[in-house]
Amino acid sequence: MNDGQARGVAAEDITRLGPRQVFHSAEHVALEVPIAGPTSRILAYAIDSICVSLLLTGLFVAGIFLVGPFAAKVAEWLGPLAVELQNTTDPEAQANRMLWLAAGLALVQFAGEWVYFIVLELVTGGRSIGKALLGLRVCRDGGLPVTPSAVIVRNLLRIVDVLPASYIAGLTSMVVSQEGKRLGDHAAGTVVIRLDRPAAAVPLAVDDDLDFRFERAQLAAMGAEERALLRQTLRRLDALPPEQRPETIARAAGALRRRLSYRELAPDEEERFLRALLRALR
Repeated sequence: MNDGQARGVAAEDITRLGPRQVFHSAEHVALEVPIAGPTSRILAYAIDSICVSLLLTGLFVAGIFLVGPFAAKVAEWLGPLAVELQNTTDPEAQANRMLWLAAGLALVQFAGEWVYFIVLELVTGGRSIGKALLGLRVCRDGGLPVTPSAVIVRNLLRIVDVLPASYIAGLTSMVVSQEGKRLGDHAAGTVVIRLDRPAAAVPLAVDDDLDFRFERAQLAAMGAEERALLRQTLRRLDALPPEQRPETIARAAGALRRRLSYRELAPDEEERFLRALLRALR
């Protein structure tokens, strides 16, 4: 599937299972991508924030103990600040200096997040540690794999999502957006999806019908697409409204009959033909 096809057919469908982005493959098969909600994304971000803090702390400690010049610079910077804070009696001056110190630490944390998310999402194809633990992944609209430019744009715009504080802008955008997108996702054309584990497929019933026989050459003509069409059609039958079943069966049977150069089928033979063909393929 190319980018144009995915963008052109992407649509939003809200189901009882939660928000889902619906798009169509090149074979015109409707596919649903479950969208991650704010709760799971907040939990994933909390895990990632802890990872970033641990990583920065580890780098800081390693720099102090292993890199002499770095340790000297840190001591040179923190030493006078600590002395000044200790000797300053003006509460307002102390508060201002503590505010600047907190702002500096927040800036370091934010820079660490930029590097952390960009590197991991580039290397893993859209998954940070928090997203991986909660079964989430970043992808482009329509379920397409994320690109380096999209990763960079969505993460650089964290500086907007974090405003005015504590990611309020980003959280508001996720709640308002039907696809759960923060502002960075809107700009990058990305969406965070859930990697739900699909339920085990129900075994398909087959028909040991003696009225249908298939030559080896006919079965060899069944490629991956034809086999997928056969199985997907039979799996969908029980979920289809009664008025849609005959048309669905007729389309699939007609396409496969022509592929196999098989004889014409009567309407009451078409479903039996599909099940007999599945039996023969097994």
